[in-house]
Amino acid sequence: MKPKSILTIGGGTQDIFISYKNTETVKFQSKQGTRSCLLLEEGAKIEISDITYATGGGATNSGVSFQRLGFSSSACCKLGNDLQAQFILESLKKESINTSYIQHTADLPTGTSFILPSPVGNHTILAYRGANKHLNESDIPFDTLTSFDQLYITSLSGASSAMLIPVCKQANKLGIPVATNPGSSQLAAGADVLCEALKYIDILILNSDEAKKFMLSLVKKDTQLQQTLEQSNIETAPHMPDLLGSIFYENIRFSLPDFFKQVLGQGPRIVVVTNGKEGVYVASETTMYFHPSIPTNIASTVGAGDAFGSCFVASITQGQSLKQALLRGIINASSAISFVTAKEGLLDYDTLEEKVQNFDASKLQTFSLINHKK
Repeated sequence: MKPKSILTIGGGTQDIFISYKNTETVKFQSKQGTRSCLLLEEGAKIEISDITYATGGGATNSGVSFQRLGFSSSACCKLGNDLQAQFILESLKKESINTSYIQHTADLPTGTSFILPSPVGNHTILAYRGANKHLNESDIPFDTLTSFDQLYITSLSGASSAMLIPVCKQANKLGIPVATNPGSSQLAAGADVLCEALKYIDILILNSDEAKKFMLSLVKKDTQLQQTLEQSNIETAPHMPDLLGSIFYENIRFSLPDFFKQVLGQGPRIVVVTNGKEGVYVASETTMYFHPSIPTNIASTVGAGDAFGSCFVASITQGQSLKQALLRGIINASSAISFVTAKEGLLDYDTLEEKVQNFDASKLQTFSLINHKK
């Protein structure tokens, strides 16, 4: 049977992983919650023990994941005309990714991420976006979108974020499902773009921080929504997943079911919120699922979101249920974070299926969105 065809749109970078001994962190409290920060002594010279060069960026990470899971995968991103771009193209070709939709510019270098270690694998990333910020309409293959069974749009940084609406709108017009995982930098650049694009999006994937920021944007656009949230009766119970209770962010109070209802009511048929080491929440029109993260020896969390999101969407596209897609996504993400680089631990289809068959799904929880009290 012919494999399904997918186009991934987003960033392409060279990732430089820097290793050194005796990493230190400090925790402090802010109005956004407790934060852990990496300590680097001012004026100190830190000896580097190792450097690893790899490829990164949402379009390339998810493209490789889809290809390994049995898709015919094409990537669309913007690179410079430099050695870093050659490195990325060679890496993608080794994975049999179609690179004909990757654009180049002589005006800016290829995006580069410098990744600093943390003691627990939750690395700090110094991200230079470079050419990634300048993906424009002429770079998008609108005339060949009909050749794809699915679009997967990852974070679009800077001016590139404006591409979300025309791409989603055209795909919707052509009847091509769209999944998107926008990313923090895109939401920071302007959540209004995502708000406007929601009616054209089938699957929306955010992490918990992004969901909080997006909910704040929805409240700012709708004063009635804030009044509704203030009157919401949020219940808590023992052993309830964290985000089903009260969430306080800036000047708003809400629960994850509140968020799901608002977003699902504006277009998407499936909404996902990942919450790091706690687990993943998935909601459709009437039902919400939660599964805790799999205990894993974490080497690096870089690319974890791409690993989960791509595998979740791949599973849905291949006809799996929401429950099965959730489990598969968690398994793929768990494998990915057990390796240092973003792509090394991504599973192929056969290995994923074998792991699914041996997986204990008893920790999967189901909740009704209909019965969520207001």
